[in-house]
Amino acid sequence: MNLATRRPFRAFAAMIMAGSALALAACSSEEETAGADSEEVMSLDDAAAEYAKLDKPQPGQYDMKVEILSFNMPGAPENMLDMIKTNMESGFADGYCLTPEDAEKGFEEQLGQIGNGGQCDFNNLSVDGGNVTGKATCEMQGGTMQMGMNGTVTSTSSDLTVDTQVETGGQTMDMTMQVTQTRTGDCA
Repeated sequence: MNLATRRPFRAFAAMIMAGSALALAACSSEEETAGADSEEVMSLDDAAAEYAKLDKPQPGQYDMKVEILSFNMPGAPENMLDMIKTNMESGFADGYCLTPEDAEKGFEEQLGQIGNGGQCDFNNLSVDGGNVTGKATCEMQGGTMQMGMNGTVTSTSSDLTVDTQVETGGQTMDMTMQVTQTRTGDCA
């Protein structure tokens, strides 16, 4: 299944992981794991209960736009930002179809995808109306990724700012993105 047919947060999680891996693969060769965030960790069940407060997404065709607001990776080749932008933006050029079956599951199941099969811990995840804030710390091959998000989610759209910090093999990367998704109609 390609990214365009997956649920919004599953596709977004895959995009974050792929972008982070692409950035760091070019610059790191040693394995090193950073420590987890010192904030209180939420269980996946508790995090899913927070996400269950959101209105379920409507099925249909969605447009997704990713804008990289900032990128810092000491020692990275000058063309690294262009490679990452191209990788992330091209993955959703045609949007994606959210099926009725996937929409019925709501947003909470996507946490398992962001949670990367139990390799991520959630911190301070909060849903208040359509406002979403939270952090995740994920163990990835050779290092750690910390991701913070802040924004709004409705049944037909989302607008999230995502801050990502990755540390692996002695290399660090900081990136901030604006990710917007909008329902544009029924699936083709």
